[in-house]
Amino acid sequence: MTTPLTMLELRLDAKALIRFAQDQKPNVNRNRDEDLGYATHAWLKALFQERSPKPFRLILGNNPKLLGYSPDSGRMLLEQAQTFANPLALGVTRIDDLRHAKIMPREWRPGRRLGFEVMTCPTSRKAGHEKDLYRHRMERREEGEEAPPRESVYRAWLEKQLGDAARLETAKLEKFRFVSQYRRGMKPKKLDRPQALIKGVLTIADSDAFNRLLARGVGRHRAFGFGMLLLRPA
Repeated sequence: MTTPLTMLELRLDAKALIRFAQDQKPNVNRNRDEDLGYATHAWLKALFQERSPKPFRLILGNNPKLLGYSPDSGRMLLEQAQTFANPLALGVTRIDDLRHAKIMPREWRPGRRLGFEVMTCPTSRKAGHEKDLYRHRMERREEGEEAPPRESVYRAWLEKQLGDAARLETAKLEKFRFVSQYRRGMKPKKLDRPQALIKGVLTIADSDAFNRLLARGVGRHRAFGFGMLLLRPA
């Protein structure tokens, strides 16, 4: 049986998150961090150190919030933050919300159908360079070959990501855009990566493998807001 997984939800003060990012040395409030992935990563590290939830999903809007998975309990994460985090980091959220963190199921019935959505960064690496998976596929297109839809390329990628954990029944590319991302140590240039929100239905194939998939997340950049599988009834 796998280790229990905790799902947490933290409501955020977006302005306080920007103030926190600006206060860091070096300053991590960068124009290149368009999706706030690095600022949020740095903030979670300030709160929880090595216990930072991963994967997580940052949902912006009128009521911004962060959802995340962690192998640690909400109580353990709350104690970590209250003991070691600096006040500026604590001021970004109502940290007591961790008291409401929930334990995810330990077992999943094979054959059970679940709706899902996941914010992904579908990329491939070649010669040390990372590129949008669709652009890479287009570069490998043979002469005269019809261009495949972006959605079908991403669907095939997602099927591989699920592995033995689940079977993909449906997958729709709900939203897509390129976002500018920042990573510490990155050369000072604008780096655009794909941000693809995929929704669909899957069928669980293996309980333990599915739990490992939830804990690990889907694709790359899981420590920066990508790859968290959110589930719903199908």
